[in-house]
Amino acid sequence: MTSRILVLHDTPSDFAGLLAARCAGAVVEYATSPEQVLPQLAAVQPTAVLSIKHSQFPGEAHLPALHFPSVRWFHVGGSGVDHLGTWDPAAVTVTHSAGVLAPFLAETAVAAMFSLVVGLPRYADQQRARQWRPHRFRALAGQTLLIVGVGSVGGELATRAKALGMRVLGVRTRAAPHPAVDRMVSSADLHAVLPLADVVSLHMRLDATTTGMFDAAAVRAMKPGALLLNSARGAVLDEDALLAALRSGALAGAWLDVFSQEPLPPEHPLWDAPNLLITPHCADQVTDFPRRFAERFCDLRDQRPPR
Repeated sequence: MTSRILVLHDTPSDFAGLLAARCAGAVVEYATSPEQVLPQLAAVQPTAVLSIKHSQFPGEAHLPALHFPSVRWFHVGGSGVDHLGTWDPAAVTVTHSAGVLAPFLAETAVAAMFSLVVGLPRYADQQRARQWRPHRFRALAGQTLLIVGVGSVGGELATRAKALGMRVLGVRTRAAPHPAVDRMVSSADLHAVLPLADVVSLHMRLDATTTGMFDAAAVRAMKPGALLLNSARGAVLDEDALLAALRSGALAGAWLDVFSQEPLPPEHPLWDAPNLLITPHCADQVTDFPRRFAERFCDLRDQRPPR
């Protein structure tokens, strides 16, 4: 039986040639907007779906494809499946692209650390004001980085941080070791290691155990003058507690790539928070990231028996 693939992505030119070559013999069709999802599901009756969500084509618009009767395989272009809710694993197999973009997100986290430590946002403000005012900074080498969630991204960040001469602490559910982490602890010991870190970077998956995990108590437990980085999910962090810590000077700075509400509303107080870098959930979006997700889909398809 000919397999039928429906791709939920707004720019087919990103990888249409790749899918045509790698999925020869299959029917490959596209839904390029939320409005096209239901009509295309009905027309194509797909057996497999490649789903790449973003703010203009959000996750909720993809959900009808997950539950469509003909769909047997649903592949997420991205590492998280928290936006999918629940599904029947006997009816549909769900896979994801965890690790595909991990090196690039780790690079962005390193860039955020450098920017905050050196004070580049302050120099940007001075440039706009035409002010010539040098400032001293503390080198990253010798500082302690705590990575909360040492998975694909956290592991890539740990390797880079060690190369920069940092001491690396890690938090994992079961405290399994990692070659680039000097000391690993379990999630139960998070608050014990928070005061040791000059930089805390969040990389845990969003689930019932991590929602709200980095709460006001965790923010208060951080070392005075530390930096906080979050490129995991907005719901893991108490944003009000972070805002208060930045305003009071308890924390020296922060970088947020993810938020509890996305896009971040223009009136949100985080926009005006002192020493806060904001990026719009794009920390791993290298130029060809959709093609990389499509390549993972094709690799998995090559390994899967038809259903």
